[in-house]
Parts: sequence; structure tokens; C-alpha cells
Amino acid sequence: MNTPSSSHDIHNRPLRFITCGSVDDGKSTLIGRLLYDSKALMVDQLDALGRARGAQSRNGQVDLSLVTDGLEAEREQGITIDVAYRYFATPKRKFIIADAPGHEQYTRNMVTGASKSDVAVVLIDVTKLDFTQERVALLPQTKRHTALAGLLRLQHIVVAVNKMDAIGFDATKFERVVRAFGELTASLEIASFTAIPLSALEGDGVVAHTERTAWFQGPALLPHLESLALVEGHAGSHAHIAVQWVTRDNNDDHVRWVTGDVAEAAIAVGDEIRVFPSGASAVVAAIRTGRGTVQQALPGEAVAVRFDRQVDVARGDWIVAGSAAETSAPRQRAQATLAWLDTAPLTVGRRYVVRHGSRWLPARVTAISSRLDLQAGEWRDVGTTDAEDDWAAEPALAPTVNANDLVRAEVEFAQPLPLAAFAESTTLGSFVLVDPGTNATAAAGMIAA
Repeated sequence: MNTPSSSHDIHNRPLRFITCGSVDDGKSTLIGRLLYDSKALMVDQLDALGRARGAQSRNGQVDLSLVTDGLEAEREQGITIDVAYRYFATPKRKFIIADAPGHEQYTRNMVTGASKSDVAVVLIDVTKLDFTQERVALLPQTKRHTALAGLLRLQHIVVAVNKMDAIGFDATKFERVVRAFGELTASLEIASFTAIPLSALEGDGVVAHTERTAWFQGPALLPHLESLALVEGHAGSHAHIAVQWVTRDNNDDHVRWVTGDVAEAAIAVGDEIRVFPSGASAVVAAIRTGRGTVQQALPGEAVAVRFDRQVDVARGDWIVAGSAAETSAPRQRAQATLAWLDTAPLTVGRRYVVRHGSRWLPARVTAISSRLDLQAGEWRDVGTTDAEDDWAAEPALAPTVNANDLVRAEVEFAQPLPLAAFAESTTLGSFVLVDPGTNATAAAGMIAA
């Protein structure tokens, strides 16, 4: 486990975290408790909750899970279906929370929320675990969400060992859960995590420790989240802009501006850039943002950029800062990890549509090498045959890859793309596969090293 980071590194922007884990582990209740105990709920919100049908929890208090379960179907069934977002702030930090559904059929919603998060708070319900066995077995959805958090390179993973009140806040059982989670993260090559015992229903260990969690040496959940340091980009990374639009000034000069969001690193006037796929080079001559005309734009800012010369740029192109020697050449094939999200199984060799940045183009999965075995918590060979080189060849069904499976595969794109390993660049290293027949999102992809 890692120790909490010091607070002097904390960025001014809100910390984005997602609560995930298996169904009924207490994710929505935990968020409601955080909002309630941090005084982030208004009086009228509490009154509305008190009047809601089925608003009383088993301890006679207001059911705090209803704070995020806003859909009528969610309240009727007592489950989370869609990702719910909530904002709150403490004197030390601002937060944006994503409450992910625990049901396996809504895994795609969890991927959506996690892709924009800095931290994953993985809840584990101790009442669902069998402590009579020598090794504590975690639930499959706990393993799946943890694997996705690792694959999406979230900066921190926090394990909230929930419903400790049901086992008398037994420290020995808590350590057994932590040991089981440590074995899982080791097999998934996740470097570190922090585990915290708590009761979302009663409030122990959420905002502060009580007498029942006094034996735990670390901080409560909220103080730990307040202390986490965030890192923007990666060491040695360059700024990237997925071109959204090209516009012109209304004056006689008709100067062309390239618009999009800055990612990975700051971009500044004077930086050398290359345009992909054309390979044209230029120098940044001016930058406009919501702050006005600036010398430098930061990651996450929407910008309009002017170059020192006329270059051919269109929507879907990539602007990559850095010299030509530091920028890898575009590739048409890549190894990738796929989170398969479609109800239809993956078909090797079939043509899909891929979105990389703002570019859409055909792509296909040419081979499957391995699949994550959630029971064993490790990757196992699949052994499917490669697809024919001919794009018109008959596709081969891969029955082992179904909805919510995680697989390692080779993907071929119709045109070369400026790809990078997801561990080095979340923008250049990620893509989405879409089924052209149904327009359903088939998979989220992450380029391997």
C-alpha cells in the first residue's frame, strides 16, 4: 500500500474521483454520506429526500443513496444505472464525484466515468465475502472495475472496505481483505493502493474516524482524498491537439485558426508542431483561449492556434508539439487492450469504425492474443487465428470475447495514425470502436507499450 501524499502538491482544479465496485456495495450511500457530513447538501434537498418514497434506510435515517440515484428506475429498483455526477467542496479542496453503476450490464457507464477521473474509490462489501476460507475471494465485478481503473491509468486507487459495522470493525478481517486486494493488484500490475475501513451507512471512517475505527492508523476517506497529489501529463510528453475545426478571421487577412483542446502538456508561442497525417511542420505564432490572447495554453484549455505559415489542416487531424525527431511516425497496426462493451461478440476481421481523437476511420481487430480471467485475476491465452490480410475476407467469430470482457488484441487501422502507448499519452493512446451496423460503442481501446 502507498502512504497518503502531502498536500503541498495539490492542484487548484477539482479532484475527479469515481466510486466503483460490485452492485450493492454501498457506492451511492458513500457519496451521500460524504455530501451530508461535509455539509454539501442543502436543506431543501434533505427535505425532498425525506419525502421520497422508500427514503428510510434500515437504521431509520434518510437513505443517503438517493442523493445520486436520480432516475425513477434507480429509486424503484434500488440500483444505480447511469453515471451520476456531483460537485462539492471542502475548505481544502474541490471535488467532482462520479457514481458508477455496479451491475455488469452497465460496465460501459463505469468506463465512461473512469476515463475522466483521477482517482478510483473501489468499494468492497465485507458482508459478501467468505471469511471461513483460507483466502478471501473478491467478487468478479470488483476485479473487473479494478482492472479497468488500472488499464485507464487512474493516478490513485483507494479501497473503501465498507460495512465494517456488520463485522464489528474486525481489524483482522480488514487486513485479510487488504491482502486479497493486494494479490489482485499485483497480478494486474497496479503499483499501489490505499485501503481504508469504513461504514458508509453509519459514517465511521468517511469524513473522520470514530471510536470504532480508532485502531486504524491512516486517515479517514475524505482527509485522504484532500491530501492526494495530482500529476498532469507524463515526463517528457508533448502537447497534442485533436483538431475540431478550422476557422478564419472576419477581417481582410482571413487568417486561419485551428481549434481544439490542449492535452498532455502546455503549448506556447514559438513551439514547433507537426500535423498528422500530412506530416507538415510549422511554428505556433499566436494562441487564443477563453482568457484572451496568451503566450501559453495549459492542458485542458480550449484554444485557437495560428501558425507562422499556411499548412493543410482539417477536422480530424492531430497537432503534435515537439520536433520531428521527438515525434514517432504514424502507424497502421498496433497492439491494444480492449474493454469489450457490446452485447454482440467480437468478430475478428470484421470492419468496425474507430474514433481516434476527432478522426473517424475504418478499423478491424486482426487477432486476439489473451483474455483477462476474472476468477484467477490473470491474463490467459486465447489462441485465435489471425484474420486474412484482405479486408474483404470472411470474418471469423471469436466466441471467447463477449460483453464486458477485457482482451489483448492487434488492431489494424485503414490509415496510419500518430499512436502512442496509453501509459505515455492518454490522448494518442486511446480510441473507441463503433459497430457501423448499430452505431453502438463496441469497445474502448488502449494502445500497448
